[in-house]
Amino acid sequence: MSFFRHRLLRNGSWNLVDQALSALSNTVLTVMVARSVSAEDFGAFAIAFVVFGIFIAVTKSVVGKPLQMRFSGSDSAEQRAAIGRALGAALLIGLLAAGGTAAVSPLTDQGVQRALVALAVALPALVVQDSCRMALFALARPRGAALIDAVWTAVMIVLLMLLVALGRDDVQWLTIAWGIGAAVSATVGLALIHVRPSLRKATSWLREQWDLSRYMFPEYFLGLGATQLAILLVGVIASSDAVGALRAAQVLLGPLGILDAAAVQFAMPEIARRREIDGRTLSLWALALSGAMGSVTVAYVVTLLLIPDQWGTALFGATWAGAAAVLPAIAISSLCSALATGPACVLYGISQARSTFRINLAKGPIIMTTVILGTWTTGAVGAAWALALTEAAVLPAWIITMQRAVKSRDQSRRDPVEQASRSKSQIRTNR
Repeated sequence: MSFFRHRLLRNGSWNLVDQALSALSNTVLTVMVARSVSAEDFGAFAIAFVVFGIFIAVTKSVVGKPLQMRFSGSDSAEQRAAIGRALGAALLIGLLAAGGTAAVSPLTDQGVQRALVALAVALPALVVQDSCRMALFALARPRGAALIDAVWTAVMIVLLMLLVALGRDDVQWLTIAWGIGAAVSATVGLALIHVRPSLRKATSWLREQWDLSRYMFPEYFLGLGATQLAILLVGVIASSDAVGALRAAQVLLGPLGILDAAAVQFAMPEIARRREIDGRTLSLWALALSGAMGSVTVAYVVTLLLIPDQWGTALFGATWAGAAAVLPAIAISSLCSALATGPACVLYGISQARSTFRINLAKGPIIMTTVILGTWTTGAVGAAWALALTEAAVLPAWIITMQRAVKSRDQSRRDPVEQASRSKSQIRTNR
């Protein structure tokens, strides 16, 4: 038992390291591009980064999450075969995304066109690199995932610094440097996994995982998409300052997002590979995970709320006043989201994609309605409390849905056993 706890602690720690490295690489890239190019060119890069985020979300939905949910507990041979097909599907998505991005780029202005063409060159490597991370998590090797993210970050930083030193610090070259870092990282990842992407079997993977991905894909856009659209509407209804206040508060809570992503990336495959666990144990796991995430969130938020105003002003300037006003509500929203982490991980771990989709399907319209009403009445503060109330309203749905799912799972396991027992009893009686 002590070895089991030690392994869980070790894997959880490496998940956290990996998420921190992934966030660091994106932050370093954004900062270096922002410091090197004009505001107009940075806007072009930001558009390319949004496009990248969309395709990564697509790949996670149809490759990464199904791989973790279905094959984390499989034997070695089955895992290797599944990973080969999954990485082939990721490569296919990357190639199609690259072609589509390059085809659309002439319809944009010159700056955005250059950024999109460079992104098209980089997309296959970016998509495969992220899928290698997902495969390493499914293999219970988060240390390997952290390693390839460290390689990506190191190569990218060296190339970016070299380009800046040589005066080739335009968006196109900086984006290609980002892609080269991803290509080197993906190569290391494939070497660690000892599997080659199988393009020939990519379509078979997509067909086989359709029962999960048809829910996972729209769920992403219903969840994250509705929140982002609602925040954009804050700027339309109120002002850009209101959006800035919400964004500043979210940046302050960014470390909690890294921790939450690490917790999900750790817990979901661990649950998926332990298919024999009963519902009561799963509920205890959910309670422990949510309790840990909630405790850390409370401690971190209390620390933030005690920050002196002069420190906040030094960080965010004039935006701090607005950020401080919305911070309590955004903090409560983060706490409710943290408390839902345990039930969500259990539902994903036992492949209940349809159930999680239904929750997010209901959540999207609630966010849009409450944020519009909140912004209309009290601006950014009202919008922040609308986000908090939405997370609080959805939290019971996560808990109840998980309880029903594990109960149904236990019942479906008991029924064949009970039926076999009754049959044996009947045979003895007839004798």
